[in-house]
Amino acid sequence: MSRRPIVTRGFTLLELLVAITVLSIVSMIAWRGLDSLVATRERLEPEADEVRSLLTAFGQMERDLTQVTNPAFLGLSTSPLNVRVVDGGQVIELARVASPVPDRATEVQTVFYRVVEGTLVRQATPPSPVFERANAERFETARLLTNVQSMSVRVWQVPTGWVSPFEADQSVQMAAAPGTQAASAAARLAPGVEVTLLRTGGKTFRRVFLVGA
Repeated sequence: MSRRPIVTRGFTLLELLVAITVLSIVSMIAWRGLDSLVATRERLEPEADEVRSLLTAFGQMERDLTQVTNPAFLGLSTSPLNVRVVDGGQVIELARVASPVPDRATEVQTVFYRVVEGTLVRQATPPSPVFERANAERFETARLLTNVQSMSVRVWQVPTGWVSPFEADQSVQMAAAPGTQAASAAARLAPGVEVTLLRTGGKTFRRVFLVGA
């Protein structure tokens, strides 16, 4: 009984062309997907950096405001929190409890927030056991956020509500005579601060902080 010869059949030219075409289409789709992913990443990366910088700036403000000293606790003769207008821009001035150091008395640090040449900066004095208005030469300046057009600040004052600009020393003098019960109530620490940053591109970011929380 004779066997039929086994014939090995390969791909035809048409099948090879179809396979090459399919692989080309898949490669093109994959390339377009990768190109779109890279373009999206390049577009979002600057925005992500801006968001991180904004969160860092607001986070530093929150830490400073939650550590604002209690006037009664340290016997301060001036308010630990003020918002003033300097050169047409608002400036936050606060006195915060510095990071504790073993075997040392409680120290107070004066901190300023202001916008300088389009940049939100934090200026802080060295920690001191006595709360005093320090000279500008002693400031340590940190650049927190660029492309800031302006900063608006309001302070919650009981029972008035939101006040801007807010100078606690003046409000105490206007509210009552020194040494009276009303003056003592007016000198209490403001419970909240609202900070609004206007960026160069027109975007506005607002954050409300608790004071001494």
